[in-house]
Amino acid sequence: MKILDCYPSKGTFRPDEMVRLNVRIESQIVRDAVLRVRVWHLDKLLTSMEEPVSLDIGIQGYEQSFQAPADHPKGYGAVVELMDKNREVHSSASTAFDVLGDWTERPRYGFLTDFGEDRQDIRETADALMRYHINGLQFYDWQYRHDSLLPPTEKYIDPLGRELSLETVNEFIEVAHDRGMAAMPYLAVYAASLDFWEKHQDWGLYDASGKPITFEGFLGLMDPSPYSRWIDHLLDECDRLLANTAFDGLHVDQYGDPKEGFNVRGDKVDIPSSFHYFIWLLKKRYVGKSVTFNAVGNWPIDQLASAPQDFLYIEIWPSTPLYSDLLRIVQEGREKSFGKPVVIALYLPAEHQENIRLADALIMASGGTRIEIGENERLLTDPYFPNHAQIPDELRSKLGNYYDFLVRYGDLIGPQATNDAEIQIEVPDDVWVIPRKIPRWLAVNLVNFSGLGDVRWDEVHPAPVPQEGLSVSVVGLEVVTGVWIASPDSGNLALSEVDWSFELGTLRIHLPCLDYWTLLAIETD
Repeated sequence: MKILDCYPSKGTFRPDEMVRLNVRIESQIVRDAVLRVRVWHLDKLLTSMEEPVSLDIGIQGYEQSFQAPADHPKGYGAVVELMDKNREVHSSASTAFDVLGDWTERPRYGFLTDFGEDRQDIRETADALMRYHINGLQFYDWQYRHDSLLPPTEKYIDPLGRELSLETVNEFIEVAHDRGMAAMPYLAVYAASLDFWEKHQDWGLYDASGKPITFEGFLGLMDPSPYSRWIDHLLDECDRLLANTAFDGLHVDQYGDPKEGFNVRGDKVDIPSSFHYFIWLLKKRYVGKSVTFNAVGNWPIDQLASAPQDFLYIEIWPSTPLYSDLLRIVQEGREKSFGKPVVIALYLPAEHQENIRLADALIMASGGTRIEIGENERLLTDPYFPNHAQIPDELRSKLGNYYDFLVRYGDLIGPQATNDAEIQIEVPDDVWVIPRKIPRWLAVNLVNFSGLGDVRWDEVHPAPVPQEGLSVSVVGLEVVTGVWIASPDSGNLALSEVDWSFELGTLRIHLPCLDYWTLLAIETD
C-alpha cells in the first residue's frame, strides 16, 4: 500500500474554515490500515490525528479534515502516514497549507488563458493548481475588447480572433472560489480597440511630435490622466464588470512604453502619476476588492509602490539580466512599498530548469513569489500568456517541493518577515545569503552559485556545483536556543537538527550539503 498524492482542498484557508487534505492511496490487496496526519508549525508538532481506513484493490481517495488554526497569517506543514494494524509505517507524504485573513497577505498567483465554450476540464485545471497552493488567478485576455470589457453576447470573439465564452469565464470564477482562489480579471489602463480609438481621437495619447500612439498595430493608446474622458469611460466599464460578475478585484496592465506622452491639446501627461492615481481611484471606488498594477520593466516603481494597491506585480525583462537584479528588484519593491508582497513575472523557457530553480529560490527567499504555473498545469514562458509550455516531468516534482516549502515556511521567508541587513554572516564563496527575521527567529537563506560565475537568468547555464561540509558563521547574536535546517531540494521538507555551537556572540553551523537552496532557522529567544 502506498500514498500516491496528498494536497489541501484549497489554495489557502480562512481562520474559520475546516482544512481538508485530499489523500490518494494505492493498494494491491484488500486490507485494513490506519491513516495518521500530523500538523507542524516550524519546529512544533501541533496535532496528530489517526483514522482507520479499509483499503480495496486499486486507487482510492480519502479526505482528512480538521479545524484551521485560529492564528493567522501562518503557514503549516502536514505529514500523512499510512500504517498497518501493527503501526508500522508503509508510506508517507507531505504537503503544506496556510491560514490567511486575505489571499493578498501571501499571494501565490497563477494564470488562465483559455475561455472557450468547449472546455470540459475546468475543475481538473483548478485541482491541479491546488497542488501548488495557488490562491489567486489572473484571467488573462478574457475580455471582449480593451474598451468594452463585458461582451455583448454570451459567446464572443476577442481582439486576436479567439472564440470565447462568458459562461466559461463565470464557471472558472465559481470553481476558483470553491477552491480558495481569488479571480482577477485583466484590463489595460490605456488601451482601446482601433475602432474605438479612431472614434475618440480627442481622448488619445500623442507623442512629442503630435503623432497618435498605437500598440502592436491593433490597439490605440488613450490619455490616462486623472478624470480624463478615457478614465471616466474605463471606470464605467469596471463598474459594469464588477456588478455583473463575481470577480474579486482588478489586474491592471500597461506596456512599459511610452514613458511620456501628451494629450490632444499638446499638454504633457504625467504617466507615472496617472498610474498612481488610477490605483487610488480603484481602491476608493471598489472597497473590499483587490487591485494590482503591472510595473513593466520595474517602471515606474516609485509611483506604483507608493500607491494603495494590495501587492506589487513586477514584470522583469532582459534589460535587467543578472540574478542579482532579481534579488534587488524584489527587495527594493518591498522597501519602497513598506513591506507589501511582490509577485514577479519572469519568462523562462521550460527547458531551462536550472534558471527556473535559481530564480525561484532568490525570489521566494527574499519575500516574493513568481507567477509561473497556470492553465492545465503549464508553465508561463512568454509575455503572451497563451504561449505557455509543458512542465518537464523532472521539474514538476521540484516545483511542487518549492511551493510546499514556500507555504510551510511562509512565516520565515514570506512578506511578513523583514530583511536583516545588519547581521554578519560568513559563508563560502559563491553562496548567496538572504537573511530574514521575525520575532524570535532569524532565517538565513543560502542559495548556491558555486561554479557558475557571473551567469545571467536569461542565458543557458549548468546547475550549480553541490557543496558538501559547509561552515557558516553568524556574528552578533545575543541568544541562540536552537538551529534547524530545511531545503526544498530534498524529499523531506521538515526542519531537521544540525550541528552548531554558540560562543561569545558567534554562532557556528556545520551544513552537510547545499544543492540549490537551504534555509537555516535560528531560534533567538
